Amino acid sequence: MGLFNRIPESFFSILTSSKKELYIEALFVLRQAFKTELVIKREDLTAMLINSLESSMLQADFSEEEAELGTGVGNRNDLSAKAHLLIRKLRDTGWLEVEYERNSFEENIAIPDYAIEVINLLYDLSIDRVREYNSYVYATYAALKNSEDNSDYLYQALQAAYQNTEKLVDELKLLFNNIKRYYQNMSDTMEVNELLEEHFDQYKEKIMDAIYYPLKTIDSVPRFKYAILSILNEWLMDERRISDIVEQGIRRRVFSEEESGREETLFMINSIADTYESIEGMIADIDRKHEEYINASIDRIRYQINADRSVKGKLAALLSHVEEEPVFSEMQRSLEAYRHTYMDIQSLYNRVKRTVKTEGRPMPLKEPEENPLLVDSFLSDIKKQYSNKKIDTYIDGCFAGRQEFYTEDVSIRHSEEFILFLLGTLRGREKRADYQVDFEEGNVERDGYSLPRAHFARKKRA
Repeated sequence: MGLFNRIPESFFSILTSSKKELYIEALFVLRQAFKTELVIKREDLTAMLINSLESSMLQADFSEEEAELGTGVGNRNDLSAKAHLLIRKLRDTGWLEVEYERNSFEENIAIPDYAIEVINLLYDLSIDRVREYNSYVYATYAALKNSEDNSDYLYQALQAAYQNTEKLVDELKLLFNNIKRYYQNMSDTMEVNELLEEHFDQYKEKIMDAIYYPLKTIDSVPRFKYAILSILNEWLMDERRISDIVEQGIRRRVFSEEESGREETLFMINSIADTYESIEGMIADIDRKHEEYINASIDRIRYQINADRSVKGKLAALLSHVEEEPVFSEMQRSLEAYRHTYMDIQSLYNRVKRTVKTEGRPMPLKEPEENPLLVDSFLSDIKKQYSNKKIDTYIDGCFAGRQEFYTEDVSIRHSEEFILFLLGTLRGREKRADYQVDFEEGNVERDGYSLPRAHFARKKRA
């Protein structure tokens, strides 16, 4: 079936109109109504549009829609008329349908399945949030393993394992392509601050922490690969189990006949097995691309920090682009310089008198002066990066349900936990903190870090 046999031909027209941003906002309001109400009344949707898009609708020009729909909004500030015009436009382009309440003329709004899928996609693309990794490897293993305890759900287990394996492959391909995209962005970025933001705020949060790290640790392929392959091999060798899967598929009207059902069952089993046999090669390619990006990013940051910012360096950078026509023309226009000289009695040549160089008196070293503004600025940046909430969350984890703990009870896995521990000792002195800190003499060596010896205890609540 063709795409436009299912959706109207004008479905996407609102996304290319001059008011596309207003229509997108209206679709998101429609999505909100869909999420909160089972039955969406037209008057309720109208009120939601007015409440959410009042300023946008007041500024919008609806003359194009008026001519197209053969209507007018009368008063240009009539929000209700404009909201109804928006609903009519969404109805005519297939984003929503209007139906009447039974035994009345009250109108309700229905959203076609294809429309809500596209709206959800647009909404996900519009918000900048970190995607969650869904543990597809473990989900595949769990589906196959749990079916051993309940043989009535063998087909569902195989189908779930097959779908999760496909999603895992798609996730790996997206990860590979996203690393390439960050690699390209890094090549186009010139400023050091932009490079650091791209690396730590974007790549680390959205790629490393969200997908790459779980894939290499909690949901790693080697951790579950052999268990998955073992279960699948047992199924292939068990003719009775294959027959049960085919029978369950026929009973659920997924398979039309036994022969085709058997063929589809064997295809899914072999597809999962083949994927897990070869998937480590794909992960190795991702590892290489990840390492290339990290090395290139560090080299680029190093280069930008050490680049020559003097007049000579800037002139060299300018001359490197001299073959570009706009740069060459601008240089010709602005560098028209002429040398003028004249001669007078002072222009006679005098031989330079050379003197013997002697060592001068050494300049005294100045004690560095502490700048309170720089110190305050540094502390302010630290507070923004490590909020009280982040510090309290880390210290709560150190308590682990206890009422007290000592420095000796803490393990430091990386430098960020080291910083949070030190900030936690300072936080313990604040009245609003839920705990207090008492320092003891000496330091404690923990995992290569030297920590102050301290005793952390929960404050007693009145």
